[in-house]
Amino acid sequence: MNPTQSSKLFWLILLAAFWAFYGLTGRDAWKPDEARALAPILEATTDLARAWQAPAPLHVMAAATMAKLGAPWLALQDGARLASGVFTLVSLLFTALAARRLFGPGFGATAVLALIGCLGLMLRMHSLAPETTLLAAWSALLAGVACGRDSARLGGVLIGLSLSALFLGLRGLSDLAAGLVLLLLPLLSSDWRRPTYRRALALGLGLAGALSVALLLYLHLDGMLAEWLRWHGVQRLASGAPTFRAISEMPWLSWPVWPLALAALWHEHRRLGRAKELHLPLIALLAALLATLGPSWSRDGGLLPILPPLALLAAYGVDSMKRGAAQAFYWFGVVCFVFFIFAFWTYFAALEWGMPSKLAAHVAELTPAYRPGSVSGANLLLALIATVLWLLAIPLFPRAKIRPVLVWASGMVLVWTLLIALFRPWLEAGWGYQPLIADLNRHLPAGACLKIETDPAMRTMLRYHLHPKRDADCSWVLVSADRKVDTDNAPLWEGARPRQKDQRYRLYHTAR
Repeated sequence: MNPTQSSKLFWLILLAAFWAFYGLTGRDAWKPDEARALAPILEATTDLARAWQAPAPLHVMAAATMAKLGAPWLALQDGARLASGVFTLVSLLFTALAARRLFGPGFGATAVLALIGCLGLMLRMHSLAPETTLLAAWSALLAGVACGRDSARLGGVLIGLSLSALFLGLRGLSDLAAGLVLLLLPLLSSDWRRPTYRRALALGLGLAGALSVALLLYLHLDGMLAEWLRWHGVQRLASGAPTFRAISEMPWLSWPVWPLALAALWHEHRRLGRAKELHLPLIALLAALLATLGPSWSRDGGLLPILPPLALLAAYGVDSMKRGAAQAFYWFGVVCFVFFIFAFWTYFAALEWGMPSKLAAHVAELTPAYRPGSVSGANLLLALIATVLWLLAIPLFPRAKIRPVLVWASGMVLVWTLLIALFRPWLEAGWGYQPLIADLNRHLPAGACLKIETDPAMRTMLRYHLHPKRDADCSWVLVSADRKVDTDNAPLWEGARPRQKDQRYRLYHTAR
């Protein structure tokens, strides 16, 4: 594959940065996973050492630091979410580095485009969740192994830092075990049984060991080791049965890289044993799948480490695809995103202008709190420009091997742009916690205390938006709708997020 030209590299960096940071600010948490992730960050903003008592200390420290740095201009939640953008760019950078070291110049840009185009990555990488940090650490470890074959110092430093991050700051023993699989299995290949990689491995394991001993000693002296072990030790590893959800979740999460990865394997299936450049991505995929068997923070977020090795295989597959297959995959992507454009603008017309009328009535019923006219002129203009530019660029995309992943990456950036520019107010009205909490606050006396007996996500968002006084004997009680309160009075208020009506809450005033 031809090396990426400097002008094209500039536009790729601009596209990646826009995709990583656009839509991170100016919105509330939409999912309970994101709300729960905010709880330890709130604690860490007052005392950064408390991050070591959280399930993902590295993510909590980074998000809390970003929140403090952005405090003069951004709300705490917005500033913390910027850490997701930083880790997204780190993931793309190390995936590109691994592709370049394995396959040569030009493959780094292809791997980055393949990763950006992943369907399951878009929402995960734009949320306040530890999965962004997990993906960055796994990408760095993969790049460390790829670099260690030829550069002992660079590879060793990357291996040591990323392995320490996985063990100390993310999921603990499960990531450590899977990481060791990724480090040691390449020694079965003659391409990695060379003195340079052995020195990189020794340096990396030594650095990781030194960092681990130093930090665990610090946690022991500070009295936080037991809490850290709760989330990262054997107890956490044994708390949940192994799950094989990767088999069912992988197809949609990793689309469209897995068909391209299969194309690479099919092209080399007769000489797979001799195709040494594919051995590391396959080993990394195996290690990432092993890591998914351990506990994770969300239903499918633990699957993200499978994406970098699949992106590497996809980059190789694009280069080996026949012209007809590449054209078919390219036009399939064009048709898919033209459909998304049509659907998004049709729904937006129904929301804002009431046309078509049946669809307008349906979306109004879904989110009664939404008011037409909430989308600013600037956002509407951005959505229009993005749509027109993408449609004009379709016939101008270079007839090169990179074309299939280029259309999917640019299409996913367009989808995210339209989603945020046109539907952010509608999503806030339907999934955001703030409108619900504001409605609850109107039924509470000024300065009243509140006893909260709800799910952890709602407790965190109440603390963030309402800052209620805490009192064990408080007469104002907020409970989930499935809980009973010892009172004969009817609830003074009942509410739910419009798009999450199964999570209802009731406010009671009890006699004390």
